[in-house]
Amino acid sequence: MQKISLVLIAFLFSVISLHAQEPRIEKSEAFEEPSDGWNKVFQLKNGNTFFFHFTKRDGIDVTVFDKSRKLIANRTLTSEVWNPNKMKNSIVEGLYEINGEPVLFIVQSEGRTPTLYRIRLNPETAEIVKESELGSLPKTHLFKTSKEENDIFIEKDPQSDNYAVIYFNSYASDKDERIRVVHYNGKHKVINRAYYESPDDNFKYLNFIGAVVDGEKSVYLCTYGAGSAKGKDAHVFISRLDAKDSVFFNRTLDFTEDFKDTKSVMSYNRNNNTIQLLTLSYTSGKTHFLSGGRTNYYLALISYIDPGSLNLKSVKPLQGQKINEYAHNTLEIDRDYQGLPQQMIINKDNSTTILSEEMTEEVVVDQKGNVVSATTILGAIGVSELNADGSEKSGYVMIKMQKAAGIFNPLYIATRTKGKWSNQKGYANYNSFLSYDYISTDKNRYILFNDDRKNFDKDEDERKRKLVTNVNKLNTVCYNLNGGLLSKYYLFGNPESKDQSNACYVEASDYNKNTSTYATVMIERDGRDRQARMVWLTFD
Repeated sequence: MQKISLVLIAFLFSVISLHAQEPRIEKSEAFEEPSDGWNKVFQLKNGNTFFFHFTKRDGIDVTVFDKSRKLIANRTLTSEVWNPNKMKNSIVEGLYEINGEPVLFIVQSEGRTPTLYRIRLNPETAEIVKESELGSLPKTHLFKTSKEENDIFIEKDPQSDNYAVIYFNSYASDKDERIRVVHYNGKHKVINRAYYESPDDNFKYLNFIGAVVDGEKSVYLCTYGAGSAKGKDAHVFISRLDAKDSVFFNRTLDFTEDFKDTKSVMSYNRNNNTIQLLTLSYTSGKTHFLSGGRTNYYLALISYIDPGSLNLKSVKPLQGQKINEYAHNTLEIDRDYQGLPQQMIINKDNSTTILSEEMTEEVVVDQKGNVVSATTILGAIGVSELNADGSEKSGYVMIKMQKAAGIFNPLYIATRTKGKWSNQKGYANYNSFLSYDYISTDKNRYILFNDDRKNFDKDEDERKRKLVTNVNKLNTVCYNLNGGLLSKYYLFGNPESKDQSNACYVEASDYNKNTSTYATVMIERDGRDRQARMVWLTFD
C-alpha cells in the first residue's frame, strides 16, 4: 500500500446534515488511493475501525481509527510464521472479532500444502498479539480446479466468540477422512475435534457446503454427497457434533434425492430455535448465442430444521412471485426475474430477507480450449421478504448492469460478509466497486451500489442501462426500500460535473447493525485526480 501519511491523517471531520432518511456522513482527511491489493474495513464493538490493505508482496497494512474517528495506529503486519511475500496467492478465510480482538484467518500454501494461520491483533494498536499455525491439508494436485481452491473454512457463532475450523480434503481416498472439524471457544482453546464419517459408502463425491456454530455446545454441518458428477443417488445431509461427542449425529434430507451440484447457506434462527438452510441445486445452463455468455439455473429452497432432532419441520421453494410481480407491474419488464439468491438474513421479527442477483458468465477460449478471459455480468438486484413460515410477503427489483473480472460463484455475498477473499484468477481491483450492499435498520432498509451517472436519470428499463465497465465514471447510489415505490439518491451528493465522481469500495465495506453505521472507503475523482477517504455513514 502506498502509505497513508500521518501528516495527512490529522483528522478533519465533515458531518453532513441531510434531509430525512439520508445518512449522517463523517469523512476523514483525504489520503492517497490504495495501490494494488485487497482492502477491508472492519468495525469493532468498542467503536474502533480497522482498515486493512492486503498487498501482493509486502504483508498487510493496517490503519486504526477510534470511535471519535481519529487515527490512532498505522502499521504493516509482517511475520516469520506466515509469509508476507506471498500475499498475492493467499486466501483470507475469515475476519472476525473474537474476545474483543480482530482475528484474521489466512491460508497459505508452501509446496502446495495449504496451511491455516490465525493472527490475533491488538484492538487499539493493531500489533500482533499472537500468531499461530492451526493446521494444514495434504499436498494438493498440481492442476487443481477452482472448486478445490477453498478447502479450509471458518465459521463463527454470531451470538458468541466460539468458532469452528473445517478442513475439507477433496483428495482423500477415504471419505471418512475428507472432512475434519475443530471446535474452539472464545479463548481459542479447543473444545472438540472429530472427523466426519461419510453417510454413504457409495458416494464418490462428498462436499462440505455449510456450517453453524452453537456456542460451546455444538457444531452443525451441511454436506452434499453423490455417486456421480451428475448427482446419481445424491442427498443433502444435516449433521451435528456435540461438544462431548466423538462422532456426528446425521439426518438425511429425503427430498434432496438426485440433486445436482448443491451449495448452501446455514443460519441459526434464535427467534424460534430453528436451523434455516438455503440450498441452491444446479438444474440447467443456457448459453447465449450472440454474446457467448452463459446463465446457470438453480433450484432454490429453504429448509427449516429442528436443531435437537435434526428433523425437517418444513421446506419452501423460493419462487420469487412478489419479485416478478414488482418487475412486471411496477417496472413494466416482460420477462421474469432470473436472479440467484446470494444471501439469507434473519430479522428480529422472525422474517427472512433473501438477497438475489442476476449473473451471466462470459468465458472466451482460444482454438485449443485455453481460457483467454473470464468475466461475470452482475445484473439486476432482487430483494424478497419472507414471512416466518417462508411465504413471500413482498419483493423488489433494482436494475443494474456491471461487468466484473473473473467468475463469481453463487452465494458469494454470503461468504464476503465473513471477510472471505481470494485472489481468484482474473480478479481485478475494480471488482471492489462492483456488486451491492444491503443495510437494514430498525426503521428502514437500503440498497447501495455504484453506477454510471448516465443511468441515474433513466427509468428502471434494463434495455436503456449502460453497462458499467469504467469505474472512473461511477457514483454510489442508495435506494430506500420502504413503501411500494422505491426512492433513490446519490449517497455522497450529486456530482457537480461529468469529471467528478464519488464511489465506494462496496466489497471492502462493513456495516455495524448495533450502531446502524456503514463504514467504507470512498474514492473521490476530480478529472484525473483521485484520492481516498474513510467514510462512516449512520443510517436512520
